[in-house]
Amino acid sequence: MAPHLLNAAPLAFLAASVGVTVLLTSLLTLAFAWLRPSYPGWRGWAAGQTLLVLGMLIGALRTPETELLSILLGNACVMTGSALVVHAFYRFAGVQVDRRVRLIHRTAVPLILAALYLLTVYENNITARALLVNGYLAVISWAFLRLIVLEMRRQSTLRSAYALNLGVIIVVHALAVPRTLLLGSGTHPEMAFAFNLPNLLMYLSVLLLSVGGTLTFWLLHDDRRRADMQHLQEELSGLAFSDPLTSTLNRRGFQQAFMEWTESARSRAGTLLVLDIDDFKTINDQQVHAAGDTHLRALSTLLHQVADDADLVGRSGGDEFVMLLTGEAGTVEHQLQRLSEGLRGPTGALGFGVSFGCTQVEPTDTLERALNRADQAMYQAKAARRAWAQNIPFALYPLEMDVMTGEWKP
Repeated sequence: MAPHLLNAAPLAFLAASVGVTVLLTSLLTLAFAWLRPSYPGWRGWAAGQTLLVLGMLIGALRTPETELLSILLGNACVMTGSALVVHAFYRFAGVQVDRRVRLIHRTAVPLILAALYLLTVYENNITARALLVNGYLAVISWAFLRLIVLEMRRQSTLRSAYALNLGVIIVVHALAVPRTLLLGSGTHPEMAFAFNLPNLLMYLSVLLLSVGGTLTFWLLHDDRRRADMQHLQEELSGLAFSDPLTSTLNRRGFQQAFMEWTESARSRAGTLLVLDIDDFKTINDQQVHAAGDTHLRALSTLLHQVADDADLVGRSGGDEFVMLLTGEAGTVEHQLQRLSEGLRGPTGALGFGVSFGCTQVEPTDTLERALNRADQAMYQAKAARRAWAQNIPFALYPLEMDVMTGEWKP
C-alpha cells in the first residue's frame, strides 16, 4: 500500500471500504445488464457507470508514484464513462444524440489526454489539468441536463424517476466540488491524501454515484416498464371492450359498464334504448359494405353527440346499437327529443332510416330483461313505420314516440 495511505489509516480504511462497495456494485450491475437486457441504453449505462466510478476511485487513490498513470487512466475512465452514461440516457429516451456531442467526445478525449500528459510530465500544472477535464465534463453535463429537463416535460409518468436521477447527479457534483477547489490551485498536493472533509465528501460522492445512481436508473426503467404495461393493458382493454369501427362499447364492454352503473346508481333509474338501422341488409347489398360501415359510423357519431359523459353507448352487433341515458328526467327527455329529431322521417338527418325503442330501467334490473323490453318497443316502432310508409305518406303522418314511455303513435 502507498506510504501516504499507510500514514493515514482512517482514509485508507475509508478508501478500501468505498472501493470494495463500488466495485461489487459495478460488477453486479454489469452482470445484471448483460444477463437481463432491458430498454435501449441499459448496457451502455452500466458500462459507463462502471468506468465513471472507477475513474473517480483511481483519481482519489492517486499517489506520487502513480501520478501520471492515475491522471491519464482516471480521467480517461471519467470522461469516457460520462459520455457513455449520457448516450445511454439518450438511447433510453429514444432521442438522437446531438452530433456535436459525439464529435466533442471522439475528438476531445484523445486531445485532452495528450494535454494532460504534457501538463503532468513537463509542467505539472494541476490547475490547467482541472480546467481541461472539468470543461469537457461541463459540456457532457449540459447535454445530460438538457435531455432530463425535456424528458421530464414530455413524459409525466417518468417525471419523478428522471428527477431522482437528476438529483443524484447534482449531489455527486456538489460533493466533489470541495476537493476540486482544494487541489485545483496546486499549492497543497499533499492534501489529496489527508483525512479531511473534502476527501471524505469525495469518497461519499463516489459511493452515491455507484449505489444511488444504480438504484435511480433502475427505478427509471421500472417506472417505464409499469407505464408500458399500463398502456398495453389499456390497449387490450380497448380491444376487448370497444368496437373498433364505431368507437363505441361492444357487447361485452356495455355489459361491464352497465353492471358498474347498477352498482353506483342505486337511487336513480335510467333509460335504455335499442336502435336498429332500417333495411341495413339492403344497404349492404346495393351499396357494398363500405357504405354500410359509413352508416354505422354516422349513427354512432349522432349517439355520442346526444349522450352525456356519464351515459353509455354501445354496438351490440351488426346494425344494432344500445344506449343508456343516466341523467335526470328532464335531461333524458331533452336527449330523446334531440335523438328523435335526428332520426325523424324515413331517412332522417343521417340520410337513412333508424328505428329505436326505449324503456325505463332500474338499477335492480338485469340488462337482459331491460334489453328485451327495449327490443319489443323497437320492433313495434319498425313494424308501425313500415305499415304507415306503405299506406300513407310518411312525411305527412310521421310516427312520434312518447319519450317517457317509449310507445310510438302516429
